[in-house]
Formats: sequence, structure tokens, C-alpha cells
Amino acid sequence: MRSWMRAVTAAMIASAALVIAAPGAQGQSSFSTGIGGIFYRYQTGFLSTHLTYLFEREDQLEINAGAAFGITTRSDNGDIEPQFLIPVNLGLNFLFPNENATFLFGTGISPVFHFNPSEDEDFEFLMGPYAKVGLRVPVHRIMDWNLELQQDLLIGGDDWINTATRVFTGITFTFTQ
Repeated sequence: MRSWMRAVTAAMIASAALVIAAPGAQGQSSFSTGIGGIFYRYQTGFLSTHLTYLFEREDQLEINAGAAFGITTRSDNGDIEPQFLIPVNLGLNFLFPNENATFLFGTGISPVFHFNPSEDEDFEFLMGPYAKVGLRVPVHRIMDWNLELQQDLLIGGDDWINTATRVFTGITFTFTQ
């Protein structure tokens, strides 16, 4: 099963690289990084960081490829054990700029890896669509402050139908003008 998950992940990364490197691609590239929370199945909260590569494919349309790293702990018979959640995003952001801010709506697919490193049977792979809304406010010539809210519908695991809500804040750096 784990080799199947590695193959799916490798295929998604290769697909993202092909889309980004497609002939005729013009536009600016940016990186977004930040901190936030992931509310997995509305049962467990994860503190998370994220890194996302953004590539403007057309005017007011960008490709979004990134991942987050979430961690939480639980007490198990007096021992503190970590749990990790690694959601990956591949999708499109539709940008709506105005004078003081840029609003965005994004959609795509999100594979998610959830595991407890001390127990192999606690490993889960889930995947499904997501939708998000966001706000970017310029704070410097190459930097925007951003706030995003994302809802995932994840298929897989013991429950088969799962949800996750993500809330992030951070900075988007644009390196080309």
C-alpha cells in the first residue's frame, strides 16, 4: 500500500512540474509561507506551517503547489505521543485585485498523509477536492500579508468521508516584477 501512495505522490509532483514548465508559460512566481491551524475531522486540531509555490499562468490566474506540516500531541497512558498531518495542495487560484487588497478563490486536489510515527497502523492516506478563499494585502514592494480559509473533502481512511478546515496567515514573496 505504501508503494502505491508513493507512486501517486510522485505522479502528482511530476504533473505539477509539467504544468509549471509548460511552453509559453509567462508570469511571475511567488512563494507563500506561514503558520496556522488545521481542524481535522472537527476532532483534532493541528498547529501547522506551510510553504506554497505560486506561478501566475495568466492574468489573475495562478497555479498553486504546496504543502503544510501539522503536528499535535496526545497523552497515551501518561506518554505524550505526536501525530503528524501533511496535506499537499495542487490547484488554481483565481485572483480579484483591487486598490488595497487582492481577494482570491482557489480550488484543486489535496492528498493528505496522517500518521503517528510510533505506530504503523495509525497511517492514513486520504485525497479529495478543496475550495478556499483568501485575502492578500501589500505590506512591501515584494511582500503581501495573506489570510486563507480552506475546506477539504477527503476520501479514505476508516470513515471514508472526512473533512478538514485550514486557517493560515503568512507572507507571500514575489521575486519577479
